[in-house]
Amino acid sequence: MRIGIVAYGLDRPLTGIGRYTIELVRALQRSKQAPEIVLLAAGKPGNLEAEGFTIIRLPACRYLPALLTLGNFWIAFWARRLNLDLVHDPNGVAPFLLDVGKACCVATLHDVIPWVCPGNSRLLEDLIYRYWLPNRIRRLHAVITISSNSRRDILRYLPARSESLHIVPYGLPACFQKRASEAEIRNLKNKIGITSPYVLYVGALESRKNIPRLLEAFAKIHHRNRNLSLILAGPTLDPQGKIEKAIRRLGLADHVIRLGPVNDEDLPALYAGAQIFTFPSLYEGFGLPPLEAMASGTPVVCSNSSSLPEVVGDAAILVNPYEIQEWASAMQTALSNSRVRNGLRERGFIQVKKFTWEHAAQKTLEVYHAVMQRKPALSTKSLHSDSKNPEMKKDDLA
Repeated sequence: MRIGIVAYGLDRPLTGIGRYTIELVRALQRSKQAPEIVLLAAGKPGNLEAEGFTIIRLPACRYLPALLTLGNFWIAFWARRLNLDLVHDPNGVAPFLLDVGKACCVATLHDVIPWVCPGNSRLLEDLIYRYWLPNRIRRLHAVITISSNSRRDILRYLPARSESLHIVPYGLPACFQKRASEAEIRNLKNKIGITSPYVLYVGALESRKNIPRLLEAFAKIHHRNRNLSLILAGPTLDPQGKIEKAIRRLGLADHVIRLGPVNDEDLPALYAGAQIFTFPSLYEGFGLPPLEAMASGTPVVCSNSSSLPEVVGDAAILVNPYEIQEWASAMQTALSNSRVRNGLRERGFIQVKKFTWEHAAQKTLEVYHAVMQRKPALSTKSLHSDSKNPEMKKDDLA
């Protein structure tokens, strides 16, 4: 089986989708039934370039508008020229406008955030999800998504065929297979100047992530934990400055550390050095940071929304993300109750074993084989699903 995988965004700081592409490609290559993989590279393929893969460049397609326009021509051209059996777009944009010969077309759609959380995405993302994907998704032979929650939301908002929509969860990144040592934790603290115990959040600082409520909850427990800091690690996507305003209003300027994006090699030690990990997000297609914290032996306090309960199982304290007092109480319990902390840590180590890239690769290969055996005729009429649940209101994104 010869497959083409669209490699986009790998030549810049990686997003979650970029990491997914790299980890999946590597795991497919390691699998016992490894297909012949051709990378259809929109831009340079990053770390994959030196790993022995066949690489086909898609000229002038480094940016998403070009991939959605010119990329359709190049992908169709190379799918026919290379006689590909299947083309997989792991980026969720499905640039398959033109005939790709005999190849089946598969895309991974990670979530539908522009539908569920309106006003929380860039204009191009809104256009893709509201106008491009409703037309393209019914032309795919299969759609892979990453959680049961994402599958429900895709069926709610897009005209997907339920029988062609498959769940393949993420795996745990390789750097978290081994917990950071005490020496690595000390070195990291020295490197970034951390001198006090800390509560950790990792992820983008944007409205969907619910950071102002986390700050409110942290302020409520800080009087009992005067030497405790809150570390926010991730890129800031907060054009209205709500986070900075909340920090000043709550008098937390000396107790909140904003690290910005953290290198992959530093993340395991950052997680392992935290007293607890907090993840108050209002909506996630999957939610990898809580798993990373569990793999690092750090107790997790996590939102009970969207996909997060199915990801963390019984290995986290689940909290209503809108209830600030409930959040503060859960954080205080995880900080001060050793029995609770030890239980969370032990269950966390068990939970993370359920999520491996080897399993993800095997499930993905099963999807490939299934669509190649069936290759059903695709209907062009709309297949809209139940739309009972409304979109999340902009006012809910604190």
